[in-house]
Amino acid sequence: MTPEKAVHRRADAARNDARILAAAREVFIEYGPDAPVSVIAERAGVGMGTLYRRYPSKEDLMRALTMATMEDTRRAAEEACAHPDPWAGFTGFLEACVEAGVDGSPRVTGSFTVTEEILQASRRAREAVQRLVDRAQAAGVLRADVNAHDIALVLGVLRELRVAHRDRDPALRRRFTAIVLDGLRPAAARPLPAPPAGWDDVVRAWQAVSARAGDGDPPPPGT
Repeated sequence: MTPEKAVHRRADAARNDARILAAAREVFIEYGPDAPVSVIAERAGVGMGTLYRRYPSKEDLMRALTMATMEDTRRAAEEACAHPDPWAGFTGFLEACVEAGVDGSPRVTGSFTVTEEILQASRRAREAVQRLVDRAQAAGVLRADVNAHDIALVLGVLRELRVAHRDRDPALRRRFTAIVLDGLRPAAARPLPAPPAGWDDVVRAWQAVSARAGDGDPPPPGT
């Protein structure tokens, strides 16, 4: 194979992979983790052979999608941190995640074996979101008693609204996002009735994913 053909083949594989993951995210959001992979292949515009060559099992696909979701969340937070306006950066991050259907949590897909790699990707995503939260709080535009785990949980709730109302006008999703954002402003702040979540809560959520898969607990979180 010539170098040019090898480059072309790798580019085709990368495009197919991106289409498969994008389709999987939408299909799992719409139909849940029991959705047949044939629907994913059809929506991605690839054959079943192409999908199975890349992801031999649904668990492989779920794990790859989870990793992609963590990385997407991290990149979105880092890009938002570069915005010159801290509040515009924060709101842009939240809105982008809602539209993409990512929340940096285990709920994007169903049960699969959680690895140390996934845990560390989750930690990197949370740390990036925390930097975004810290920046907005330092600017006085975000209430001071929330953290990255709160934001991930909020995104999860908004994602569930997207699932529940997927056949309705997208304006409904934007409406609820706006309500949430207004509630995160300092002017709206009232004392919250419980302390914020911590990294241990995140690990327990991932452990629940592994337990549903019948594989026991994931590796302990890294430092």
